[in-house]
Amino acid sequence: MAAESVQSNPDYGIDAPGLVRFFFGAGTVSLVLLLVVLFSSILGQTPKIAVSTLLGMTATYLLGMGCFMLYGSKVMKLKDRDKLLNLVQWSGYELVLDVGCGRGLMMIGAANRLTTGKAIGIDVWQQHDQASNSAAAALSNAATEGVTERVEVKTADMRQLPFPANYFDVVLSSWAVHNIEAESDRRKALDEIVRVLKPNGTVVLSDIVYQVEYANYFEHHGMTNVQLHNNSIRDLGLKAVTFGSFAPSAVSACKRA
Repeated sequence: MAAESVQSNPDYGIDAPGLVRFFFGAGTVSLVLLLVVLFSSILGQTPKIAVSTLLGMTATYLLGMGCFMLYGSKVMKLKDRDKLLNLVQWSGYELVLDVGCGRGLMMIGAANRLTTGKAIGIDVWQQHDQASNSAAAALSNAATEGVTERVEVKTADMRQLPFPANYFDVVLSSWAVHNIEAESDRRKALDEIVRVLKPNGTVVLSDIVYQVEYANYFEHHGMTNVQLHNNSIRDLGLKAVTFGSFAPSAVSACKRA
């Protein structure tokens, strides 16, 4: 009898799947139009060169951005996870919150560093933020990585966390807070993160935009050791090709005792 098929590797999904589909779809259309122009006799030589150049650049950019977004979801986030978790001085006993946990990337990474501690992930499970985003997917990944007994997931809005004040030793968040469009609502999410964090607790907030906004918020609200963790060269290149809309980096801070 054939062995039952099981998931052998965790699947942390694709971020902004609608945007990824747009890049690949629009890039493919541009490439097809390029081929039509190249093999058409409708345009004269000079217009053909101009139009072909424009379509070629457009197709290259769109398809390149689609590939890069897949790389960011499938490779970059996994590589960055350990770097971010290394910012925390782990004892193994921590109670950890992952804000906007999605399919469990940071929550499970934290759980792997715990012994008697626990990692709780919260999300509203929006499909346009992450493909096939669900509590079941996060728990499936936790089972695959062997940390089921050290994790828990809840449905909750980061602007109104269902936890008491001074509850968590560590609060993590990766590529989630930026999904809140209004700055006032992002401040509510940061208010909640600070509220539920214990004195001397650590927050590590990774995102693709608004990192300076987060750092300024933490400084103005009495957090200590506020640090921005970025790669200046990588950020410069990413901001150039994404018109300033994508430059992953993180902010860490400690809550004053």
